[in-house]
Amino acid sequence: MGISKRSNSSNWYYQFQVRGKKYLGSTGTANRTKALQVERELRTKIHAELFLGQAETITLEAALKLYLDARKTIPYHSGMLAISRKLAGYKLHPKTKEKIPCYGLSQNIHLHELQTRDIERLVQRRKAEGDAPATMKHEVGLIRSTMKEMIKLGYRVNREIIFPTFKTTSRLRYLDEAEEAALLRELNPETLRDGLKSLETRNSEMQRNMQDNYDIVVALLDTGCRYSEIANIPWSAVDVEAGTIHVYRSKVSNEDHLHMTARLREIFRRRHANKKPDGRYVFENKQGNERGYSTQAIKKAIDRAGLNAPDVVKEKGGKVTAHVLRHSYASKLVKHGVSLFEVSVLLGHSDPKMTQRYAHLAPNDASRKAVGIIDSIQAKVSAIE
Repeated sequence: MGISKRSNSSNWYYQFQVRGKKYLGSTGTANRTKALQVERELRTKIHAELFLGQAETITLEAALKLYLDARKTIPYHSGMLAISRKLAGYKLHPKTKEKIPCYGLSQNIHLHELQTRDIERLVQRRKAEGDAPATMKHEVGLIRSTMKEMIKLGYRVNREIIFPTFKTTSRLRYLDEAEEAALLRELNPETLRDGLKSLETRNSEMQRNMQDNYDIVVALLDTGCRYSEIANIPWSAVDVEAGTIHVYRSKVSNEDHLHMTARLREIFRRRHANKKPDGRYVFENKQGNERGYSTQAIKKAIDRAGLNAPDVVKEKGGKVTAHVLRHSYASKLVKHGVSLFEVSVLLGHSDPKMTQRYAHLAPNDASRKAVGIIDSIQAKVSAIE
C-alpha cells in the first residue's frame, strides 16, 4: 500500500485500507516526500473520523480547489476550471478574459451546510440563463464528484443531498464515409489550399504539426480511443511489428490491447522510423513531451470541410468535435453487425449501458422480415386479381 506511480501521470497516488475500506486517489504532487506527507495526513484524518468521531470542515471554495489541483494533468481540467468559476459567480469573456457575472453558490458555505435546495436553486437559475441540460449536468456533476472526494479525504459533508437528474436528448452525431473523407482531405499535409504555404516553403515545425493532426485523426477514427488516450501515448505502449497498441484509459481506470488497421500501422511505422533517438511519445509538443490537449487545428479542418455548417448541424443533429470520431468508429462497427457487447469492450466502457446509444444503428432484421412478409402478401393478392 502507501504511495505509487501510474504510467499516465507524474503525480504520486495514495492507496491504503482502514477497517476494510479502501482509500485511493491522487496526492496532487510529483514530489515523493510531499506525497508521503499527504498520505500520512490523510490517514490521520480518516483515523480521527472513524475512531474519534471527528471530522474537519471545509468550504465549497477550498473543496473545489483541492479537487481540481489533484487533476491538473487531465485533458478536461480547463473545462472543470471554467465550471468552478461559474459556481463562484462569474465567467470569463472568451477573448478579453473579462469577468462576466452570473449566478453562483456562496464559496464560504461549508460542505456539511450545503442543502438540496441550494442545488435546486442553482439549476433553476442556470435554466433561466439559458444553459443546456448537458451543461447543467456537468456543473452539478462537478459538485457531486467534489463532495465524494471530500468524504474520502475525511471532511464533513452533507450526505443527504438529493442531486437532480438531467435528460439529454441530443442525437448521436457521427461521420459517414463522405464526411470522413472530406475531413482527412482538409488535414492531409499534401493538400494545397488558399492561405497555406506550399510544401517547399513550410518549415519543419509547421509540417510536423500538420502531419500530427492528420495522423491523430486517423488513429481516432480507426481505434475509437478518446483523444487523450491517443495524443499522449508513449512508444512503450506501441508494438509496431505486432500492430498493437496498449491503451490505458485513465477516465475509467481500465486498459486494453488494440490492433491497428492497415493504414494506421503504416502511420506508426513511418512515425517510428522518423522518431528522435530519445523520443518517448508518438505525438510530441515542441518541448518533446506528450502532446496534451491541442485540437484547434482539427477544429479548423472540421469547419473547412463544412461539417459544422448550420444546415448540416441541423440535419445531422449536432456539431462535430474530436469526440465524434469515437462515435464514428463505434457506429461503423455496429452498422456492420458487431455486437454492442463487443463494441463496449473495444471502447473500454465501464458500464455496457453506455453503448446502448448505438443500438439503433444495428442491422434491423425485424424490418427485413416485415418487408418480406408484406411483399409475399401483396404478391398473393396480385395473383388473385
